[in-house]
Amino acid sequence: MKGLSYLFFTHVKNNIKELFRHPARLVFALFIVAMLVLVVLSGNLQSMPEYDENGVLIPLTFRPAEELQAMVLVLYAAIFVIGSYRGLSSGASFYSMPDVNLLFPTPISSRRILLYGLMKQMGTSFLLGFFLLFQYAWLHGQYNLTFPGLLLILMGYALVMFCSQLTAMAIYSFTSGSEVRKRAVKGVIIALCLAAALWVLLPLLTAGDHLLASAVASVNAPVLRCFPVAGWAAAFVAGCLEGAALPLGLGLAACLIYVTGFILLITRSRADFYEDVLQATEVSFSAITAKKEGKVTDTPAHIKVGKTGIGKGWGASVFFYKLRLENRRARVLIMDIPSMIFIAFVILFAFIMRNGGPIPILASSVYMMMFSIALGRWLRELTLPYVYMVPVSPFRKLLYLLLDGVCKLALESALMLVPAGLILRLNPAEILFCVLARIGFGLVFMASNILVERLMGASVNRVLIMIVYFLAMLLLCIPGVVLGILLATLAGAVGLAWAAVSVGLLGTVVFNLLVALLLLFCCRNMLNFAELNNK
Repeated sequence: MKGLSYLFFTHVKNNIKELFRHPARLVFALFIVAMLVLVVLSGNLQSMPEYDENGVLIPLTFRPAEELQAMVLVLYAAIFVIGSYRGLSSGASFYSMPDVNLLFPTPISSRRILLYGLMKQMGTSFLLGFFLLFQYAWLHGQYNLTFPGLLLILMGYALVMFCSQLTAMAIYSFTSGSEVRKRAVKGVIIALCLAAALWVLLPLLTAGDHLLASAVASVNAPVLRCFPVAGWAAAFVAGCLEGAALPLGLGLAACLIYVTGFILLITRSRADFYEDVLQATEVSFSAITAKKEGKVTDTPAHIKVGKTGIGKGWGASVFFYKLRLENRRARVLIMDIPSMIFIAFVILFAFIMRNGGPIPILASSVYMMMFSIALGRWLRELTLPYVYMVPVSPFRKLLYLLLDGVCKLALESALMLVPAGLILRLNPAEILFCVLARIGFGLVFMASNILVERLMGASVNRVLIMIVYFLAMLLLCIPGVVLGILLATLAGAVGLAWAAVSVGLLGTVVFNLLVALLLLFCCRNMLNFAELNNK
């Protein structure tokens, strides 16, 4: 056990040293801390006492805590199901390739090695949920959630993430090499999700105008509190927030029993534990390596050959049809899984904030888009060599590479904001301008990616590039937001209060479109040189 503890603490110590040896990482860490402090301060300012013109204290009103508990359970359930489903294909691993090379040849029992992996994974799971801390401002303003309460939700998120990867490892160990077992486990997961969805959706058919209240009551019902891991963790968090000992104790006990049982299942059910872990680790390591080298990382393990070739396009337009074909293969129904999650979140947020107007909904959709734009396929294409070899105008190639991202952005914005606008009871013009405003911000974000890569290239530390990327997006979007506010204020001053929101959004759209076109024109010749290629 001394060897494992030495390896663990040495790994922690080396990570801290690396932070100070690379100034870009240190700057990025300080930037994240500063942004978190800003979010906390802005959230606390919302709860400052306000007085009317007569000096009477205006009481603060908050939304029901049951809504927050329902959102927590839905988030936990999505994380657990998605993470566990990986066990049917590639499994999950708590180790890196250096861990495998150092630990597996040593005469240490598999249980102790698994315990070491569990300790590492708990810290990783906690870091993966760090983004939740940046939701403090609106959660505190709407539900009076304190920062310790948000940390408690983060701990529950880390526990669910950890259990999902433990479950994926157990599922992979149980179903590896048996298609019958895979189909059985897949059927159980799908049946469980369908049963939970029907439990929530069926009461909505007779809910009338009380859709949100009915959905919240169904999600918080004792039946869904029994949903594996997600329901137990949500019950534990709700019990801590409300001071209820019974759900707190039952939820925590169920999670502990689940973790203990699956650890015993993994270590005792199969004799080839090492082989299962090694294969899952190799798959994860290969994906990370391919990601760093700019290679395609989403090729399935079993390929069914059907129609081959792109079949459309000529010259630069081939890039557009290629990306469209790849996106079609990766999507679920009409969108991919991350986009479907974003759409569902915005529609749910619209239900919760249906009396707050369109701006909070639009702001939340734009906020999530800041991260999704940086993961687009079109950006990956800029790292591949053949893009630079095609004898076509570099500006045309750049525009066609971006065209697929623009089409996806437009479809995602429509599917997201049209239902949200109907929930908010906006008029058609306001819904249209909300969609156009989100598309305008998306164009600025895409142009910001191009600008940062054009100025800094791929040889610079990626952490520093992310810092510059977020700063560039903020600086480029702030003037458009200010212009929209000024136009909306001016429209209200001249007697057009009924159209103030539409006028403000229209001004933002025009400004963002001009900024995006200007940035693209300035970077029009970037594909003349393969400076983005990582090789």
